[in-house]
Amino acid sequence: MSIAGIRSNRGDVYQTLVAFDWALTVLSNQDFQWIEIDSITYSVDDVVIGKSDGTLIACQCKKNQTDFKAWSITDLADELDKACCLLANNQSAKVRFYSRNNFGDLAKLKEHSSTQPDEASYQASLGKEQQAIDRNLSQRLATSTPILSVFEFLCRTSFVTSDDLDRMEELLHERLRNIVSNPDSAFAALWAHLDKLGARTGGNSASSTTLHRLTKNDLKTILQQAGATLVPPMNLAEIRLSFSSTSAIGRSWRRDIAGQRIPTPTVDEILAAIDAHKRSILLTGLPGSGKTV
Repeated sequence: MSIAGIRSNRGDVYQTLVAFDWALTVLSNQDFQWIEIDSITYSVDDVVIGKSDGTLIACQCKKNQTDFKAWSITDLADELDKACCLLANNQSAKVRFYSRNNFGDLAKLKEHSSTQPDEASYQASLGKEQQAIDRNLSQRLATSTPILSVFEFLCRTSFVTSDDLDRMEELLHERLRNIVSNPDSAFAALWAHLDKLGARTGGNSASSTTLHRLTKNDLKTILQQAGATLVPPMNLAEIRLSFSSTSAIGRSWRRDIAGQRIPTPTVDEILAAIDAHKRSILLTGLPGSGKTV
């Protein structure tokens, strides 16, 4: 296989890793409802996630920049145009750019905008270097959506620098172990379905949604078919209290009648067997005869 082919495949794997992370969020968070890969509906289409309140999160995945340089506004020109169109046409949309390389000036300007409460404060707070970046980005936005200001674009856009591919997969396994039983089988099943979702293969003819989108229920069904189930997280203190309550059975019963205790020869026999270091003791009796006590 050529180097170009290997790089292309690694780019596909990177996109699936990002999608997998969001699929776990759809599974575990009640506010998230579905996920699409390589969507045909939205201009930012690599991974799209829908929330129950109508919010849309569209993700653009770029595995790495040439020679692993930082991404510039010029490098991302086409993707920025697509993001602007989506944000201008859908007020409920947010955009997230993913890459293993950092986003340079864009990330710097995004960080600064996060410290400002509104457009006026943002403009007034820009330093000389930030003004130059803002001007370049404003010129880029004007080519596709003049109505969208730089500040609004930055407020609704995030730039995420990912870890290496192996570490991304390790973190997914860690997340799965915390939310599902049989995590290895769950990982394999979810990966296969997400991979097929992007390629539009393996769909169920009985449900058109599985051809382009996986809903929360679809993901739960995939887990069940793989022999895994969602395991709700439990507070450690609650678990200890549960064990403590269980172990108290047989130790907190009333053992007298009107202050009188009736002796039972069986108790003496059991104690004698314990003193004699018997390796096993079998106690039998009808229900309610007092075996537990």
